[in-house]
Amino acid sequence: MKITNLFTAALCTTLLLTGAAKAQSKNNGNSLLWEVSGKGLAKPSYIFGTIHMMCPADFNIADKTKKAFGTAEELIMEVNFTDPAEMAELQKTMMSPVPLSKKLSPVQFRLLDSVLTLKTGASLKSMEQFSMTTISSFAIAKTLPCTEIKSYELEFASFAKTQNKPIGALETVKQQSEYFEKAFSDQVIIDQILSFDDYKAVFTEMIDAYKKEDLKRLYAVLNDKRFGNTDESNKWMLEVRNTSWAKQMPVMMKNKSCFFAVGSGHLGGKGGILQLLKDQGYTLKPILK
Repeated sequence: MKITNLFTAALCTTLLLTGAAKAQSKNNGNSLLWEVSGKGLAKPSYIFGTIHMMCPADFNIADKTKKAFGTAEELIMEVNFTDPAEMAELQKTMMSPVPLSKKLSPVQFRLLDSVLTLKTGASLKSMEQFSMTTISSFAIAKTLPCTEIKSYELEFASFAKTQNKPIGALETVKQQSEYFEKAFSDQVIIDQILSFDDYKAVFTEMIDAYKKEDLKRLYAVLNDKRFGNTDESNKWMLEVRNTSWAKQMPVMMKNKSCFFAVGSGHLGGKGGILQLLKDQGYTLKPILK
């Protein structure tokens, strides 16, 4: 997989893992797919919780999800990576304004280099022109037990192209990158990369819960305290973004059926998009089959 595609998928996974500490599910619906109706909507829309990258052996799109997608008139993702302008912006955010050997302290650089070399086979020196976010994304992708990576977002984008559906977004690459920078310092990212084996273990647990659509267990895994979640990271990665999305979604789905594909960590809790839409008067129903 090209480094650009790897970053695209892995960055979102980073956001999912590190931004979900306070997202506790309050519903009993064991489903990743939800129908939104009521409050004058002309047609129902759908919200699907994703994991942004998985191994092919674990990847599956259920018939109920394909049916909902087929009914919808537009695909809305966190970021529209099919937009050439967004891809150009992504290339910019991947790069560090200064080499990491100068940005980090000697101790930080040596420690990070030793872990990356041991766990991924790639030295930090060979990647020092990339941003810390890119390095983090690369490391997280390497925790997966496969070389080929599947992405729900890329799969849905392919479906949309085949079915001639327009693709929209809830935020831009630049906005997403700015949120990440506000949420995580270099040291926090370093500490997360140093927890490589813990990430590997939690991926296994998370994917198993995801495949079973066990939201309660999924959120328990995402709530793992080993990943340095703080009030500040939750503010920028969940609260601010969820509030922004919940304001945009009613406008997007007012007169047409939308299929929203966002990270599972954004669905649950009193500040999750499901509850935020309920608070606005919409009806949210889990689609079980």
